Amino acid sequence: MNPLVQIIAIILLAKVLGELVERFGFPSLIGEVAAGIVLGPAILNLVSPNEFIEFFADIGIIVLLFMSGAQLNMKTFAKSEKAGLVTGLAGVAFPSAFGVAAGYLVGLDLYECIFLGIALAVTSIGISVRTLVDLRQLKSDIGMIIVAAAVVDDVIGVILLGILTTLASGIGGFGTIALTLVIIAVFFILILTLGKKIILWSFESSRSARTHEMPYSVAILIALGTAVIAQEAGLHYAIGAFLAGLILGDSIRSDRLLYDSLADFAFGFFTAVFFASIGLYFSFSSDSPSIPFIILLVVVAFAGKIAGGYIGSIWFLRDRARSLIVGLGLSPRGEISLVVSKVALASGLISATLFSSVTVMVIISIFLTPILMSRGFNRLHSRDGPPA
Repeated sequence: MNPLVQIIAIILLAKVLGELVERFGFPSLIGEVAAGIVLGPAILNLVSPNEFIEFFADIGIIVLLFMSGAQLNMKTFAKSEKAGLVTGLAGVAFPSAFGVAAGYLVGLDLYECIFLGIALAVTSIGISVRTLVDLRQLKSDIGMIIVAAAVVDDVIGVILLGILTTLASGIGGFGTIALTLVIIAVFFILILTLGKKIILWSFESSRSARTHEMPYSVAILIALGTAVIAQEAGLHYAIGAFLAGLILGDSIRSDRLLYDSLADFAFGFFTAVFFASIGLYFSFSSDSPSIPFIILLVVVAFAGKIAGGYIGSIWFLRDRARSLIVGLGLSPRGEISLVVSKVALASGLISATLFSSVTVMVIISIFLTPILMSRGFNRLHSRDGPPA
């Protein structure tokens, strides 16, 4: 199928199913992922994952995280820093331990157990943020902790991926891992000091341009540029875009026309391709794992994140129901888990069956998390009343 026709089919079906799902009271991303499953190898086999679609999907997660950061106030977000760090660490420790234990119980070898722990440790920040946006909870105290913890999870996930790659290659060792940590630390220091000044100066300078769309163009360039820098530093590019949006948040929100235009740019096209692209990875093959093992994997995946999110946030929220929602918000796995799986499969660390198992777990977590979070917030609102 012509690549452009593939994109048209993805957007059309993603928006139709997204609208249908939203009419039933659930986040539209469920329908967008379902569109990928319907069009992909699992059902119609009209579209398969390819570089063209992945390119649009990459832009989708960049603009999604950029606009999510722009919706937040940097000072308010910083207040969740400690809670996010503690929750993020707990949200990695518990699912990692649960994953290794589950692998050991079913007879996986050492490397497969380590892989399973890493794959279950990482939260998909894109799924979590989109769900919070759809539920209008991004700016809530629960939403702030989930996002902050998800950023921590992604950073740790990158480090764990480096460890996995080192294990796979057998070279580099501790020195390679230490260098990765130093580069990541330097990135955060520079982007929040010198980088912040450059970003703000660039954007404010664009306001004096004669072409009225210049601030729009500069904002997008900043999002893409910081994403590239983050990727070069060894981080997921979405983290760079999120930080850029956080830095520019006050400036963008002060111009409602600009904010609405950027939001339409993000959510009207590119993010739909991103979520649909996840559904394309779902397929039935000869390597399909057994149902009992998938059930075990899904239970362990949710139990680990719920336990970590709950224990990490309870000290700050002082409310069991709210802390439970934090755990649910950290439960979706996504692009990073798939990348970890691809690296492990390509290096021979895991079998094709285990790769398929993790892929199915990722898809199920993406479907279940928005539903469970929606119900969790509804119960919270029934107890406490709707947010002010």
